[in-house]
Amino acid sequence: MTNTQTSTTDDTVGPADTDVTSPAERLVLEMWRTPVYQADCSGAADHLPRLRKLVLAADEADRRAADSGRATVIRSSQTLLAWDHPSVDWLREQIGMAGDALARAVLGETADEIDDRDVHTEAWAVVCRPGEFPRPHTRHDSAWSGLLSIAADSDGDTDAGHLYLLDPRPAALDRATSAGAVRFSPVPGRMIAFPGWQAHWIKATAADSRLRIAIAWNITYHGHWSRTS
Repeated sequence: MTNTQTSTTDDTVGPADTDVTSPAERLVLEMWRTPVYQADCSGAADHLPRLRKLVLAADEADRRAADSGRATVIRSSQTLLAWDHPSVDWLREQIGMAGDALARAVLGETADEIDDRDVHTEAWAVVCRPGEFPRPHTRHDSAWSGLLSIAADSDGDTDAGHLYLLDPRPAALDRATSAGAVRFSPVPGRMIAFPGWQAHWIKATAADSRLRIAIAWNITYHGHWSRTS
């Protein structure tokens, strides 16, 4: 890299004006990184059975109310965090921890300036039965999105219910320099979170698979924090 010199008022050139690049200027930048959060949530063993029961009760109510054109993947309303239950309080705390960790990874100490009033969080349940799966999608209007696995009964299909994150670099895919996607196992109690623009999907369950239950969520920021991710 060559420095552009600025002439002094008397047009003299001193030692400080020599065309030498110092080591500090030889930068290797990490640009457009994709932060991904992964954590096995403390307390999951106590709260997951309760969340499963709540989700399946809501799922059954949704199914009774559904018409014949409803999508095969059942989602609860996005007001899950408003449910009055200690396990929902625990879930809200786990989501907050994920959002805080991602914000700090991007903003550093500046993340401390985010006020709780600037943060809006929503969550909903996703129940995948045999052969059902959400298609690849993004949540582009959110800063952060995530998925907490609630139940993932084991069976012979080792890929069923796995979360896939697509490599966001189109050129890498075109040149076959990327595997295309990163796979995350549906371990109950494991939280995976990522920027809302990150394309993702859940691998379809096999015809003989048991159901998978997860809770999906979004975090959005108000005001000048809206561009965080």
